[in-house]
Amino acid sequence: MSKITINSNQYSVISNRCFAFIPLLILIPIILGSCTVAQGADADVQRFTGFLENEKVVVAPEIGGRIVELLVDEGDGVASGQTIARLDDSLIHLQLAAADATVAEAEARLEQLQAAVRPEDITLAEARLAQARTALSVAETALKDAIALRDHPQELDVQIAQAQAALAEARAHATAAKHQAQAADLEAQMWGDIVQELARGKTVTLPDGAIITVDAPPEQRQQANVQWNQAGHKAWQAWQQAEQANAAAQQALVTLNDLKKQRDDRQEAEAQVVAATNARDQARAGVEQAQAALNAVKAGPGEEQIAAAEAAVTQARAARDAKAVALTKTIITAPVDGIVNARYFSAGEIIGPGQRLLAINQPESITITIYVPAGMIDAIAIGDAYPLQVESAPDKTYQARITAISDEPEFTMRQSQNVAERAAVVYAVTLRVEAPDDFLRPGLPAEVVMDKE
Repeated sequence: MSKITINSNQYSVISNRCFAFIPLLILIPIILGSCTVAQGADADVQRFTGFLENEKVVVAPEIGGRIVELLVDEGDGVASGQTIARLDDSLIHLQLAAADATVAEAEARLEQLQAAVRPEDITLAEARLAQARTALSVAETALKDAIALRDHPQELDVQIAQAQAALAEARAHATAAKHQAQAADLEAQMWGDIVQELARGKTVTLPDGAIITVDAPPEQRQQANVQWNQAGHKAWQAWQQAEQANAAAQQALVTLNDLKKQRDDRQEAEAQVVAATNARDQARAGVEQAQAALNAVKAGPGEEQIAAAEAAVTQARAARDAKAVALTKTIITAPVDGIVNARYFSAGEIIGPGQRLLAINQPESITITIYVPAGMIDAIAIGDAYPLQVESAPDKTYQARITAISDEPEFTMRQSQNVAERAAVVYAVTLRVEAPDDFLRPGLPAEVVMDKE
């Protein structure tokens, strides 16, 4: 049974990660087979045994996505900075384009605020105020008319008679426009027939019975084509006018029906007054808004507006930069030189941020993990170097430097009830071999020599 010898006391230890009910005779050889501690000939030093390993680097993307290309496989050699995989970047490209547009819009807004008050801006604001005032005048007139019709219904009869006359006139105009459009169609069709006839040419029978075709002169055919095009355009205009005349007739009918409804339904007359009042109030609000906008243009932008616009530009640029950075992260490169030891995903699969994609072994980086008793932990530190020896090169001594010391004990007794038993607690210590050569191979047992104090 493997044992650890410390200060001439012998203890059998098992991993504190194993269940207590597993027999010690089974666990101890398994756990301690990879690292043992033995006193050397010199009582002031101890030799800690472990196995040499290649340092392994796990490659994981910072962002998630679909793997569109995986360029390496297990056993392939890679160089630091080499592209080893690509993630789908189509969505990020769209987001980056949208972010660019947002930046341009925010910058344009800031430039507009920072610029001096322009005369054309004042002219535009004044024109909008004039339009708002005109709309208010129209709304006030409509309200007066609605009130008059509600209070004096007899006036509706006059308006109804006028609307009936307007409807009859509109219908007559629509009918005439339709006839004109039909006539224009016939003219266009006639010229179309002429063009076809000229294109075919004229057939002539000679006295001897021979039949020949006489083509029309080119200028005559060209003139016919021009007349055909003009007739077609004229027909299109005529049908447009017919449509407008028909729409006018329909509107005249709606106006007549509304007037009749107001005359016959007193509630409808009241509803017209309410609607006209609401329209007048909205028009007043429009005038107030237009006046405020004119005043703001004349006064120019305030410091708060400019500060808010500058903040918007900064925020938009930061969002754009974040998308640009995310785009670069869709290309995954090898962080070190080495050989691909394991591959956890394939092309076409979706990987999450931080998930393992590949593991890379570094053949030139050799490490060893040993287990040091708790009593010696305070005497060592990261960066300390110690001699290392392997059986395959008994005459050579290498230097191994500590790169990591575990914060948690790796092995302990099932029960540590006294000081002597607590001395069996050990901690994992990892060292990197400096200047390794061909004698050092992963899997070889090696010894690290340390002073006890």
